[in-house]
Amino acid sequence: MAIKVTDLFYTYNPKSPNSTKALDGVSLTIEENSFVAFVGETGSGKSTLIQNLNALLIPSAGQVEVDEFLITPKKKKNKHIKELRKHLGIVFQFPEYQLFEETVEEDVAFGVKNFGIKGEEALNKAHKALLSVGLDESYFKRSPFELSGGEKRRVAIAGILAIEPDILVLDEPTAGLDPRGVNEIMSLVAQMHKNGKTIILVTHDMDLVLKYCQKVFVLNKGKLAFEGNPYELFAQDTEKLSIEIPVLYEISKKLKDKGLSLDIQNIRNIDDFVKQFMEGKND
Repeated sequence: MAIKVTDLFYTYNPKSPNSTKALDGVSLTIEENSFVAFVGETGSGKSTLIQNLNALLIPSAGQVEVDEFLITPKKKKNKHIKELRKHLGIVFQFPEYQLFEETVEEDVAFGVKNFGIKGEEALNKAHKALLSVGLDESYFKRSPFELSGGEKRRVAIAGILAIEPDILVLDEPTAGLDPRGVNEIMSLVAQMHKNGKTIILVTHDMDLVLKYCQKVFVLNKGKLAFEGNPYELFAQDTEKLSIEIPVLYEISKKLKDKGLSLDIQNIRNIDDFVKQFMEGKND
């Protein structure tokens, strides 16, 4: 088991008239080496939840277990936070806005140095991470500010990968990217999952949920409103959950309802759909 969240509450500005309850008794479990999504409308609590996973925010009540690490409201019990943040890395939405060093390699090495690794060893880890996200040696000495949006996103992801986390949380990793950039980033994330990392994706894009995720958690006004696989989610009254059904799923279901032989739970992308569609026509 990678992560267990138990009866988690979080309130912003708890002692002021403007206090806001962002999480309201959330409990969930994320298995090791799984690929899951947190979805829900803006303000539902997704970003607050992921920041509680590595103690960037401390719970108001309840607790979070991340493998051997425990996070509770009692700060004295929250030990080894630095090691936790190495174990669970978060890539925030528009992480390229956080790039600030003069070269790409220095930017990626910055996080590594914060964990006590210096000099050539830090640069070697940075280079390895950059190569793993498809940025070769020609990028190492370039300014991060000269890169495209997709390249900046890769640099930001490399900065987290360089610290070698076992769990990777990505907050809207495809926001603002064109279709090619989306495909490149998500293919990279899928490969990291295949290599053994637990992936937590925060997204509004239900096409990504359908294509990549094994399980979905829907947050609504700080509460856990649904958990299950993508097909179970899209079979729900998604309007109440403020969730849009992916076009591919909707078309597949309508064709199945009209009698075409389709195994909807095995249609995750257009190639799956075309293959089953052709087989169904030939039956």
